[in-house]
Amino acid sequence: MKRLVFVSLTVLAFVFACPAQTLTLARCLELAKSYSLKARASDAAIRGSELEREELLTTKLPQVKLSSEASYAPNSGTHGYDPAITDGGQLGGRIAVQQSLYDAGVRSLRSEQLSTERNTLVKEKQITERDLVFAVEQLFIEALRSQNEIVLQQQSMRQLKDYLDLIQQLTKGGQASYTDLLKTQVQLQTAERSLQKAHESLASTKYALAEAMGRSIDTSFAIEGSMESLLPVPPPDGNASDLSQNLDITLAQLNVSKSAFDIEIQKSERMPVVSAFADAGLLTSIDNLRLPSSERSGMFGYMVGLSLEVPLFTWGATDLRAQQRQLATDALGLQLEAVRRSVTTDYQRTQMQLKRVEERVRSLRISLKAADENFVLTKSKYASGGVLSLEVLAAQQLLMDLKLDELQTLADRQALLAKMEQITTR
Repeated sequence: MKRLVFVSLTVLAFVFACPAQTLTLARCLELAKSYSLKARASDAAIRGSELEREELLTTKLPQVKLSSEASYAPNSGTHGYDPAITDGGQLGGRIAVQQSLYDAGVRSLRSEQLSTERNTLVKEKQITERDLVFAVEQLFIEALRSQNEIVLQQQSMRQLKDYLDLIQQLTKGGQASYTDLLKTQVQLQTAERSLQKAHESLASTKYALAEAMGRSIDTSFAIEGSMESLLPVPPPDGNASDLSQNLDITLAQLNVSKSAFDIEIQKSERMPVVSAFADAGLLTSIDNLRLPSSERSGMFGYMVGLSLEVPLFTWGATDLRAQQRQLATDALGLQLEAVRRSVTTDYQRTQMQLKRVEERVRSLRISLKAADENFVLTKSKYASGGVLSLEVLAAQQLLMDLKLDELQTLADRQALLAKMEQITTR
């Protein structure tokens, strides 16, 4: 028992002695990609498509198989089949070879379709990775915003505590009223509640970020980064032509191409199929084996031949299937156009929002400078009896609101940059 307690205390001491891990955005993205279950599933699907194509290519080679058969048919006049046909039954064992000579190009079309399908799966994996990056970036930005908000709320509390100390001194000297003291205490308590909410928001975001990274339920890590330069700013001369290689558009185009192969394959059903076949081995009848060895016919031999299959009449089933494939392809074409429009709209809207955010940042920083000067001036005037306590609290609240507004605007800008990165990823 004592040993167990000692080990437990040692583990706890080690945990508390180890500093919290600090993660950058790059490290979070690296962990998320390493532990992504969807990426592993995509790799398995891609490998399965490659194996399917390899399997199809093997059908170009002659197909060899071993066949054996044994049957017995009584030659009774009452219950038997015609002995000229059954020969009392058959016994055989042969190696057969079959080679397709003409299949109307179905194998080639199917091979190209499987190649397109593999490219589709690759694009789907890239989209999965892109969306994972976007999700992690959004969560990291929100966590960084909450972390910076905590710093701002702590600064606000220090300002209010300093101001409260000043009021307490003035109250003792009879230069400030008890009402001023109460108002300041209430605003300080409000700042404390805001700080608590910021801590709760950070903890909640860390849980979501840990899940996105594929980690256990552990939020002891810290994050670091600059809200100013977390993500790269796209070049100002970008335009909608940059979207030609957008992953969503490319995937939609591949789906249309893959469906178009179905139409061509369906049309080939009307064409004949020619195959060559041959076999060699043993084939004899039971009646032949009943004969003396000197009178038996030969049992070992070979056979070669050609087979031709021509579809004559399918009651319109072939045409109906072709129409179905054509309608499916047309529908995918419409989806492609819808995806292209949606991506273009998102790109243009995000560009416009980025410009507006930049304007807000510049405007806020001008206001922040003025609000900071106003708070310092108002506080000094209050000490000399020039303004009311309420004006000092209003000036402090205005300064705090502008700082939080700037922080949120910077976070919005980073979120828009993440969105732009998602749209233009190739």
